[in-house]
Amino acid sequence: SSCVSARAPGWAAWRAPLCWDWTDPLPRALGSMDSYSARGNTIFCTFVTVLGTMSALNHATSYLPNFQATPTAQVGLNKVHDLTVNTYLNMDQCTLSFDLSHDLSTEFHWNTNQLFVYLVASYNETSNKRNEVTIWDNIITKKADAKFSGKLLVEYPLRDQHRELRGKDVRLHLRYRTMPIIGRMYEKEVAVGDFKVGKEYFRDGTIPQQPQGKRRPMVPQ
Repeated sequence: SSCVSARAPGWAAWRAPLCWDWTDPLPRALGSMDSYSARGNTIFCTFVTVLGTMSALNHATSYLPNFQATPTAQVGLNKVHDLTVNTYLNMDQCTLSFDLSHDLSTEFHWNTNQLFVYLVASYNETSNKRNEVTIWDNIITKKADAKFSGKLLVEYPLRDQHRELRGKDVRLHLRYRTMPIIGRMYEKEVAVGDFKVGKEYFRDGTIPQQPQGKRRPMVPQ
């Protein structure tokens, strides 16, 4: 057991000593509150709570009116370079180039990590009820790169698994997905363009051989 003497301010005499037995559960519990593990747990819980609260508040500020994005873009067919049969996959395959211009700079603010921009070709009236094929993509990490205007060649050929691509009306969709530092990702479609695929197979021979591992940047002249 242990005893402690205490005297209240202004008292002239000592009070009787306060005594307790350390084998009692209450003193042991009070002593465990000062352990390193208890202090570490308190610090960690406080850190996580503050971090979560500040992250939620920081994400909420990206919805303020001065952070609202006003992206602009245009996309359209430049030229269809070939329409062939991929004998290995037994699919219709089309390679094309397209005109693209976009200004996505208003999407960049303190909470923007990067933008994933991609071009989708869609068409209907085939054995599939819905056909959507991604034929080009790009990652924008800097505001300076969010503005672009030029002609590009697709990175991935437009293919149809049932060899039903000939004569189809195709729509190009320019879309992008935001990737914030913290918060919800969302997708936007900023431009569309239409064209019709030819009814006969052909190859114009203007597609250059690209070195392996390289992206297809500009359309061949």
